[in-house]
Amino acid sequence: MVTLRSDVRPPLEPIAELYCAAPLYRPIDNLDRMRRMFDGSNIVLTAWEGERLVGLLRGITDGAYTTYVCDLAVHPDHQKAGVGRALLDRVVELYPDTGVVLQAARTAADYYAHIGWQKVDNAWSQPRPRFPISLRYAQPPS
Repeated sequence: MVTLRSDVRPPLEPIAELYCAAPLYRPIDNLDRMRRMFDGSNIVLTAWEGERLVGLLRGITDGAYTTYVCDLAVHPDHQKAGVGRALLDRVVELYPDTGVVLQAARTAADYYAHIGWQKVDNAWSQPRPRFPISLRYAQPPS
């Protein structure tokens, strides 16, 4: 049984392990940068199977107009079981007055349409500098 929580921020090591397993390509070998990512986020929703972190949503919101989902990671053992959808549904439920947007990882681009999210074409980005990909990831990014 998976339990969603919004009242706990896990230590960075289990988060890095989840990101690696998912895989969600983040700077897991730079824990200072990871700490700053979480310190700057006012939304952290987690999914737990007992004491095991199996899902995480990290985001930023102003609570009035826009909510941005920065990260959505689900352990492969729990993918296709509704954990990602439950985390996204929960953030929408928590911030009903805002629009919720995210930038999909290339490996998950089809997932969001599958669960009813709408693709937007009016976004622009200034890419961040590339960070080295950890050798701990199961597969290199495509």
